[in-house]
Amino acid sequence: MSKFPDRRDAFAEDESLRHSRIAEQIVNYLLLIGSPVILLAVWQLAGDRGVLNLSIVPTPKTILDALVAFTVSGRLADYFLASFVRVVAGFAIGAGSGLLIGALGGISVKFAYATAVVLGVLRPIPMIGLLPLFILWFGIDEWSKILVIAMGAIWPVLLNTEGGIRNVDPKHIEVARILMKDKATVLRKIIFPSAVPSLLTGLRLGFSTAWRGIVASEMIGASAGVGYLISYARELSQPAVMFLGLFIIGTVGILIDIVLQRLEKRLLRWV
Repeated sequence: MSKFPDRRDAFAEDESLRHSRIAEQIVNYLLLIGSPVILLAVWQLAGDRGVLNLSIVPTPKTILDALVAFTVSGRLADYFLASFVRVVAGFAIGAGSGLLIGALGGISVKFAYATAVVLGVLRPIPMIGLLPLFILWFGIDEWSKILVIAMGAIWPVLLNTEGGIRNVDPKHIEVARILMKDKATVLRKIIFPSAVPSLLTGLRLGFSTAWRGIVASEMIGASAGVGYLISYARELSQPAVMFLGLFIIGTVGILIDIVLQRLEKRLLRWV
């Protein structure tokens, strides 16, 4: 009897394992796609049978009709572009501030103590709570909306940056000290590269938070944007348009998160 395993048995086992993985992926994709489809079908059926109050909860078909109408008229593209520009501007301000403050807090213990109380008081305040204050200071122009978004984006970036810098392996820093490396070299070659994964996570969460804050920033004084669309539809009692705005925010938010996750994985390959 041969002492070596039969290659045909090993190949059959690998082939069976591969088929099992493919079947599992197919089931996962069916669950991923099937669940929303079933939910929409039940929702539509409940509306058609009169179970739902259509003046409050529209059917998916009504929402789809609103989507087509706004798309054909071009208003949907204009509203989306207005919101996206505000989000990008607010994220740039918030992420930049978060990176700076988080890096200083992670590097300097004294700076962290000096800012702990101020940041600790500001962080629990919701974005919408700051909107009246920013309107008082900057009026109903773009700055008040952009700054509300920035305040939402700053915290994930700040906390992840500070945490990433503080959680650098002490052994790496100790080796650098033994080799008599200066502080600038330690920061450039050890601390900042080690903090990149946490930093990228903070940027991804910050942009997602900035996008979610668009509704709060456009509730007052806006004349365009997805948040304005929701607020204006509420005043006109148009639930289908309100649901359309919420659907856009949710769908775009998921797509943004997927794109940023894949970008994060690509960037981390080089770290």
